[in-house]
Amino acid sequence: MSLSQSLYAEVHDRRRIALPLLFPAFGGLWYLWSFGAPAGLIAVNAGALAAALGWIMLGRLPKARRVRIGIALALALALFGPLLTGPDLDGVRRWIAIGPVSLNAGMLLLPLLTMLAARETRAGPAILGLAAAALALQPDAAALAALALAAAVLAAHHRSIGFAAAGIAAGGLAALTFGAGALEPQLHVEGVLAHVAQRSVWKAALLAILLFVVPLWHLVWDPQLARAEGSTRWRRCSPGWGPWRWSPPSPSR
Repeated sequence: MSLSQSLYAEVHDRRRIALPLLFPAFGGLWYLWSFGAPAGLIAVNAGALAAALGWIMLGRLPKARRVRIGIALALALALFGPLLTGPDLDGVRRWIAIGPVSLNAGMLLLPLLTMLAARETRAGPAILGLAAAALALQPDAAALAALALAAAVLAAHHRSIGFAAAGIAAGGLAALTFGAGALEPQLHVEGVLAHVAQRSVWKAALLAILLFVVPLWHLVWDPQLARAEGSTRWRRCSPGWGPWRWSPPSPSR
């Protein structure tokens, strides 16, 4: 297989990974454009989507375990950065200033941090706990809630008490920091579905499906259906099912 064919095959396999990201991202961009968000906010979010897709398709992480743990630890420590250098808006310090653009530290760093910590049943919970401490100091209840959900999934997957404890801690901190600080809810950032529902309940329902239902379909239900289909084909080739021939599920499904 040539290099171009190998690259195409890998990008094709990674396409499934990008689908849960695309639908909510496009839904969010539609909301920003349709409801009068500033052009700069739309550009930042569109650029973030393009960078994420590029990384999913072509990005590589080190295979060495110690290096991966080191990167995850560095990302957790970077979450403390806004407390030292970020702008303070009414007692809230969540942002990393990169030139004229301010990026939410939790939303920027948590996805990669969680992915790197996911395989580490010993170091992973401690890294997530460190990240939760930084997010509580910012404070960022939404990022803490996301971290708690991720830790809960990892706890169930690994049957890990450590990840369960990290999830409980992050969830508790999310409840404690909810509404902390004097920063008013920001239009086009918070209360999105309620904002859309003021104009159209149907559009709000459609946006909710794009944000929550479609990603869950691609992450949870669709893979389960693919595995169930493969299991059914295997049973058909077993004794008593006649001359059926089993073939593995297509990677495109």
